[in-house]
Amino acid sequence: MPRSYSQNATAAIGSEMHASADAHGRAGAFGPAPTARRRTPIFIVASPRPQVGKTFIARLLLDFLRLQGDDPVAFDLNPSGDALRDYLPALAVASDVEDIKGQMALFDRLIVHDGTPKVVDLGNASFERFFTIARQIRFIEGAQRRSIEPMILFAADPHPVAVKAYADLQRRFPSAVVIAEFDDAIVKGRKLRDQFPFTRTAAVPLQIAALSPMLKAQIERSSRSFADVHDHLPADIPVGLGYELRAWTRRTFVEFRELELRLLLEQLRASLENPLIGD
Repeated sequence: MPRSYSQNATAAIGSEMHASADAHGRAGAFGPAPTARRRTPIFIVASPRPQVGKTFIARLLLDFLRLQGDDPVAFDLNPSGDALRDYLPALAVASDVEDIKGQMALFDRLIVHDGTPKVVDLGNASFERFFTIARQIRFIEGAQRRSIEPMILFAADPHPVAVKAYADLQRRFPSAVVIAEFDDAIVKGRKLRDQFPFTRTAAVPLQIAALSPMLKAQIERSSRSFADVHDHLPADIPVGLGYELRAWTRRTFVEFRELELRLLLEQLRASLENPLIGD
């Protein structure tokens, strides 16, 4: 299987970090530096635009985390109907930022360093409100001081509103990892990378291959998650489609693994350059 853009980028970064770590005598190719600590990841899946596959990506991310043995929790800021909680009611908590009570309930949960991965599925109607509050309370900076790693997964699309919003997030939250996510079902054939630039290791864009409409309909009609089909073919899906779906799921989960690795490598680089980081 050919490597994706993000996998090639991770391989290059890994070679560089392997040489650097060996030179300092502090870590192996992928081993953490002595000062590294386990951080609590927060994935904020966002877009100011509707119908760009945002909830679909949040659902995939949750299944990936579950497959790794984590016990993630999700916060669903979408109106009812085709929301994340419709697919994963046991994991997704309905949330909002429309009043003080809702804001406190959400951000008080997100600011806890408990090792539990968290996924925020941010509906387009709540996009600006959420990030305005996050900036006002300095959420990103406060979270990072508590060993929490907020990452913004931005569902890219060619609309000027999306391009501007991505640039605004990079400007408003310079210390945050802002990652463009290119879903081939939304942006296939469009050359958009120049409109969603990045400047740091962990922010290499994700590339999600298109899932055929027939397969997507099959998985949505069944009671199974993407984690379920990763290792076992679902009995309620035709065999041919089952193999295709499993191959697609594995390829997509590799993208998320590469993201985790790039974040680890970036943290390792920082610790090698400044041994006091993490003390």
